[in-house]
Amino acid sequence: MFGQTLLVALVLTCCFYRETAGRRFLHFPEPANRLSWSLLETKTPDLDTFTACAWIKTIRTTSGPILSYGSKRHPRSIEISYSPHGHGYSVILNGMSVLGGYYAGEAPLPADGNWHFLCVMWSGVKRKIDVYRDGFLTLSFPVNVSHIAGGGDWVVGHTHLEAVTEGYPKYPSFVGYVGGINVWNREAVDIPGLFVCANGNEGSIISWNTVTKTNFMVATYAASPC
Repeated sequence: MFGQTLLVALVLTCCFYRETAGRRFLHFPEPANRLSWSLLETKTPDLDTFTACAWIKTIRTTSGPILSYGSKRHPRSIEISYSPHGHGYSVILNGMSVLGGYYAGEAPLPADGNWHFLCVMWSGVKRKIDVYRDGFLTLSFPVNVSHIAGGGDWVVGHTHLEAVTEGYPKYPSFVGYVGGINVWNREAVDIPGLFVCANGNEGSIISWNTVTKTNFMVATYAASPC
């Protein structure tokens, strides 16, 4: 399933462009200290729960966010990244690192150059976060977050705070491949089925196959991690 060769279908951009729909995966190149990002154009309501899933392939654990959401008024409302410490991933909600220093009962997200499927499920009512790796629940952790404000921007590969076309970034960009991102405003999502590509359950907030993407300094590929 993993490590399949990318199909030879590449669009490399020297500036930015809009992609109205499609299944193509994004490649964020080295170095991490240059701007590269993809803005997903969608409307987001206030959230009391969400499930976010993505296919990821990288050999770096020190680059920037895989997925970032927020606004100027509510910065870093959601940020999912690799981490070189502990779990192998980090999650920020409403500007706070919600996993803290917890290191027990985890299955790190490998940065081994193979495709991996990561899902983060948060419930404000239950005050907890669940993390799934390759279809399996690997971590449940209590969080003191009950509400996430709507109206923000979703950005892949960089923090939403720096989705601009010029300037020297304060934060690093992600380095590697990302695609198949779907986000729902509910918990009832068949994550094991999505991992084996047994269903076509598209996200209610972000549907990767139909969402319009504005890409900056990003290459796109036709890829099949399943």
